[in-house]
Amino acid sequence: MQSMEDPWGSLVFLRSAPGGGKTTFLRLLTPRPLRLADNLASGNANVKATQEALREVGAIGPNGPELLGTMVEFTSEYRELAQFDRGNSLFRELVNSRIVIATLRAVLERVDRPFPRDLDKIRVEWEPESDSTIPANATGKELFAWASQIETDFYGRMDALGDPEPIQGGHARLDGLKWFAHAHISTPEGEVIVKRALLLDEVQTLSATQRRSLIDFVAGAREQCGVWVAERLEALTHKDLLSQGALENRDYDGIIQLERRWSDKKASTFERFVESIAKLRAAKADNFGDRDLFALIGEGDDLVKWGPLFDEACAAIESRIRTGIGSSLRYDDWIARARSAPGNAVVRAINWRATEILIERDRKNDQHAFDFLALSNDEFEKRHSSGLVRAAEHFVRSEVQAPIYFGRESLGGASSYNVDQYLEVVGELFEEISAKIQYPRDIPVPLSAERQDSIVRAVAASRWDGLTRRLPRGREARKLLEGIGVFCQRQTFRASAPYPPGVTGIAISMADRETLIDSPDDKIRHLLGLRDVLTSLVAHNLLVPRLDYRNKGKNFVVFYLNRLLCVHFGLPLGYGGWREKKLKDLIAWQQHGPDGKDPTFV
Repeated sequence: MQSMEDPWGSLVFLRSAPGGGKTTFLRLLTPRPLRLADNLASGNANVKATQEALREVGAIGPNGPELLGTMVEFTSEYRELAQFDRGNSLFRELVNSRIVIATLRAVLERVDRPFPRDLDKIRVEWEPESDSTIPANATGKELFAWASQIETDFYGRMDALGDPEPIQGGHARLDGLKWFAHAHISTPEGEVIVKRALLLDEVQTLSATQRRSLIDFVAGAREQCGVWVAERLEALTHKDLLSQGALENRDYDGIIQLERRWSDKKASTFERFVESIAKLRAAKADNFGDRDLFALIGEGDDLVKWGPLFDEACAAIESRIRTGIGSSLRYDDWIARARSAPGNAVVRAINWRATEILIERDRKNDQHAFDFLALSNDEFEKRHSSGLVRAAEHFVRSEVQAPIYFGRESLGGASSYNVDQYLEVVGELFEEISAKIQYPRDIPVPLSAERQDSIVRAVAASRWDGLTRRLPRGREARKLLEGIGVFCQRQTFRASAPYPPGVTGIAISMADRETLIDSPDDKIRHLLGLRDVLTSLVAHNLLVPRLDYRNKGKNFVVFYLNRLLCVHFGLPLGYGGWREKKLKDLIAWQQHGPDGKDPTFV
C-alpha cells in the first residue's frame, strides 16, 4: 500500500459513526462539486478554504479540477444477493457494471455534457485480460448497453428464483477496477488525462463475505488509481474497534477515522468546517436571505433575569463557607478576595464557587499543621487554575439552573466531532430563529442563552430516548450508558471538584482490554455481552475511546461519553476527567443500570 501522501494512488479507508460526513466528503471529490468549489471560491470565503484544501492534495490544479472521482454506492440489495451467490461471482459482475456506468456518468459530468444523452460522444479503449467481458474498444453508449444488460439479466434471474439456490454465471474477477485505472477515455474535448479515484460508499451494507471479498481484491490489486472505501464503524468487529491499532489516535495504513481526525486538530478547525455547512444551508432557506446565522445565536447571559439569581448564589456560597469553617481565620484573605472581586454577578458567583472548592480541598488535606495559619492570596493564586474556574462555573450554573450549553463554542463541543450531530443541534436553533422572520427586512433578536440551552437539552433527550431503537442490544446499551453517566455525575459534583472541570468518562486497564479482545469466546462467555455492547457504543460514537492513558504506573483505555450524553447528564463538555472501573462494574451497570452494585457509588 502506498503512502497517504498520495491519496490518488492509494487504498484509503474512510470510516466514521453514522452522520460523520463520509458521503458528503466523497461527493466533494466528484466532478460537479469539484468544479463548483473551484468556480465559487473567489466570491465565498467558506468555499475558498475548501478550494485551497483540495489544491493541497492535488484534486484541483491551476486550470481547474484534476481528479476524476467516480462514486459507486452500495445498498442492501447486495446483501440480499449473498444467500444465492455463494462464490460472489454475481456480486463482482454487478459491481463491474456499476463501476462502468458510474465512470461514464462522471466523464460526462466533468465535461459538462448531459447523461445519458451524450454517451455516444465518449470512446473508451483498454487492453482486457483473457475472459474479461468489458469491451476492449467501445463508445460510451455501447458500454452503457453492456452494463445495462448485466443489470437486466441480474434482476431477471433474481425474480425467477424460488428457493435460495446458487445462481449460475457472474464474473471471476473485479475487472471494473482495472478498466477504471487503465482505460483511455476520449471525449470531443480531448482525452481525459487526470488522476482517478474510485469512491466506494456505504460498504457496511454488504454482507460480511462480500465486504471481505471486495476489500481483499482492492487491497491486492495495487492499481495506479485511488480507491476510497467509505463505511460506518459498525461494519467492524470488536477486534477492529477495541484493538490497539484501531484506538491509536492517528491515521495508519490509509485509514481515516473521521471523528478522530477532527479531534486531532484544533477544535476551531472542525467548528469552521461545520459552521460553513450550516451557513450555506441557512442561506438557501426561504426568507433567511444574507443574514449571518451565528450573529443570531446569543453568546451571553440575560443579566436582567439571571443577575439577581447569581447575586443570591454569592450570598448563599459565602454563608455555606462561614458555616463550614466556623471561627477559623485561616481563609479570611480568600473570603475578602472573593468579596472584593470585580465583575458582574456571574463572574462574582464563579469566584465565590472557586473559593469554596479550594477551601474544601484544603480542609480535606491533613498535612497543614496549624489551622490558625492564614492562607494568603498568593497561595490562592498558586492553587487556582483554568480547570478550577470551569468547574466552578459549571457548579454554580447547575445550582441556580442557569443556561450552560449555549454559544458557538458549546455548539461545537456538543457535536463530538460528528457532522450530523452538529447540524442536528444547529438545525433546531435555526428553526427557532427563522420562525421569527416573516418579512425580508425583519431583524430578529438573537436567540437567548436560555433558549439555546433548552433546545440543546431537548436534542440530547431525543437522542437518548431513541437509543434502544437504534442500537443492537439497545436496552443493555442504554443501561450501561446510564450507569456511566450517573457515576460521572457523582464524581463531577464532589465538593472538592477533584477532576476539574469534571469526569466525563471511565477507563479500563489495558489488561482488561486484552481480556475482552484477545481471549477465546469460550473462555469469556460471561463477558461477551459486555464486549458486544461496548463495540456497538464505540461504533455509534456514543463512547469515544482513547488509548494508553497512564496513571499510577498503569496504562488504560479511556471511554469518554458522547458530548450530547454529557448534556443529558448535565456534565461539562470538556475532555480530561475519567475514573477507572473494573469489568464487573460495567457488567453490573449493563444489567441493572446505575443501581448495579458498585462500591464507589458514594
